[in-house]
Amino acid sequence: MKFRPFLLALALAAMAPAAQAQRAWFENGPTPLRYEISVTPNVDAATFTGENTITIQTDAPLTTVTMNALDLTVQRASIDNAAVQAEVNAEAQTLTLTPRRPLAAGRHTIRIAYSGKIYDDAYGLFRVEYQDGSQTKRAIATQFEPGDARRFAPMWDQPNRRAVFSLTVTAPSDQLAVGNMPIARTQRLSGNRSRTTFADTPSMPSYLLFLAVGDFERVMRNVNGVELGVVMRRGEGHRATDALDAGEQSLNYYAEYFGAPYPLPKLDMIGVPGAGGFGAMENWGAILYFDQYLLVDENSSVAERQNVFGFVAHEIAHQWFGDLVTMNWWDDLWLNEGFASWMAAKATERWHPDWHPWMAQLTDGTATAMSLDAREGTHPIVQEINTIDDANLAFDSITYEKGLAVIRMLEAYVGEEDFRTGVRNYINAHRYGNARTEDLWAAVQAASGQPVLEIAHSFTGQPGFPLLTAKRRPGCRGTTDVTISQRRFAMDEASRTNERWSIPVVTSHVSGGEPVRTLLEPNGNGAVSMACGAYLLNAGQSGFFRVKYDTANFNLLTQRFGELESVDQLGLLLDYYAFGRSGDASFTNYLDLVNVLPDDADPVIVMDTAASMSAFAGFTHDRPSAEAVRAYGRRVLEPYFARVGWQPRPGDDANLTNMRANLITTLGGLGDEAVIAEARRRVRASQTDPSALPSEIRNATRSVYAANATEEDFNALLTQARAETEFVEARAPLAAAGKRAGPNAGASHSADDARQRHRVKSVRK
Repeated sequence: MKFRPFLLALALAAMAPAAQAQRAWFENGPTPLRYEISVTPNVDAATFTGENTITIQTDAPLTTVTMNALDLTVQRASIDNAAVQAEVNAEAQTLTLTPRRPLAAGRHTIRIAYSGKIYDDAYGLFRVEYQDGSQTKRAIATQFEPGDARRFAPMWDQPNRRAVFSLTVTAPSDQLAVGNMPIARTQRLSGNRSRTTFADTPSMPSYLLFLAVGDFERVMRNVNGVELGVVMRRGEGHRATDALDAGEQSLNYYAEYFGAPYPLPKLDMIGVPGAGGFGAMENWGAILYFDQYLLVDENSSVAERQNVFGFVAHEIAHQWFGDLVTMNWWDDLWLNEGFASWMAAKATERWHPDWHPWMAQLTDGTATAMSLDAREGTHPIVQEINTIDDANLAFDSITYEKGLAVIRMLEAYVGEEDFRTGVRNYINAHRYGNARTEDLWAAVQAASGQPVLEIAHSFTGQPGFPLLTAKRRPGCRGTTDVTISQRRFAMDEASRTNERWSIPVVTSHVSGGEPVRTLLEPNGNGAVSMACGAYLLNAGQSGFFRVKYDTANFNLLTQRFGELESVDQLGLLLDYYAFGRSGDASFTNYLDLVNVLPDDADPVIVMDTAASMSAFAGFTHDRPSAEAVRAYGRRVLEPYFARVGWQPRPGDDANLTNMRANLITTLGGLGDEAVIAEARRRVRASQTDPSALPSEIRNATRSVYAANATEEDFNALLTQARAETEFVEARAPLAAAGKRAGPNAGASHSADDARQRHRVKSVRK
């Protein structure tokens, strides 16, 4: 799942009971085996009625049966056809059934008739409203992670209480109903209503249950016997091609990687209109998306198409890692999300290597996680979760992006083949069941023979990450030792604490040769013997740590910067920018690197440098040095923009195309008069000549135009947005209008705004 932003999580947390010291879960009691849930929604009234038949197994006699329920009203309940007393505890979010006499050990059948709410926010069973021409329409869908299935039906709503689900919905006959499994049967009723029953699911946790009903259409293709579909509002089917392509590529890659075919007969990707504070949710066989993250067309930018692939690849990875094998409890949420994020990057590398996904991840994900992890408010990857409130707050960059980075570091340490063998063994050992973090690391350690558990525990069990300081003895002749010391990297005094890590370090010489692999122990310094000349720690940038070099080696790396691999150039820039922010080094060190950027620098590096220039402009906003800093940023970036120009060219790769758009936005924000004037000309010309704004630069150009718009220009953008009937076309001018913030709009007033620029992928579940 792409996570909910922090403020939304706080809002949701405020709706539920305060966190308790004791874990709010069912550790003992009966085991649910099967749910048969039948619901009848009344979308206009925002209510529904339901019946739930639950088969349970108990190994001991029971005087009461307690399960989860929230915002449900129970009309009647029985166990084994005998009426029982039903008591709802709203604070504990439970329903307790009390039979007249204790239940004997064995199997029993519970039946509950109830009613519930349809919400206007994206949790439980919720509704969305949208315009179809002049007609207002509504659709409904479900969102249950982490603990909102209890709003849909009484059940044991926690990850390790897997069960089979049978789902039936009664809805208008002219609407399409979608569930986790294919439709088993449909019965026509009076009043233009139909009762649709889906095939039984495999055993699965409650949070993966799904239902959607609306005026939808489905486009499909067969992928090795799996029916892959995209479901969306009627009339939008032509926008589903990219999602289908990404889905097919992801299914094929993951079946190969995991050594196991996709386990269900169909996989639908459902795009509902609107926004819900997250991008997508990995319900088994029926992935929920908000349609802006799933549907694109000829007017969409390259970045938007890349986002679709990232969303789809992440959610489909969950179909194995999270759905087929599920975390035992929310403590190990990162095991789902970090792993799915890592697998999505691997799928991108497989199918779109020209996107340089690992470099993009360093700037758009890892750097963000490091910035948060270097501050007082961070937390370990594996953290104690006691309540659903706690779980809601765990959907953050530490869980996703740091989790991804640690997995990548361990794969690089043990080797790709051994790591995959460990993952396959883990999947096979726990399929259709639950697992903990230690289970994965133990499987990888057994497959590789390396101390994986030791490394993993030090990076997942404590907050923060290391700063390695590398020093070589002066007067090198031939070879000499490079000593390596560690401490926690910190952006504030409260974070300068004494954690230590077991750190896999890859050291290489700029002139070539085999890299040297070292495991730095937490209880002392390390050393590696290197030839004289420039050397690199963290070669390949797979380690989740920063490296500060002695002055002599830094100067050598600066002199030979153009000889480094692009990923190592980026790593140096990211480290020394961070050191400027933390005070571990002067910003002049970072600028020394910027000043030797190659003319043909990788587009990812150019875009990261553009973010830095915006950040510097933000630092100096309203200060005497502001214009000098902005002018410096323009001087650094204008040569790269001059080489790509305004007009997209045949053969431009995706990252070059993104760089063009990025530089338009950044240079406009830095006050480049030529860019501002051309943006104004193109937007005005596009009103009669759409070719003046190719899709690749449309959003960027409009944002510069809007940031520098007159009142008349601004109103024209709003008028254009209101006149559009196509939802993709309507969003673009609205987004541009929303960015209107005066002449300094492109220069962030916050360093973190500029540097921690999440791609859209960072708001998924």
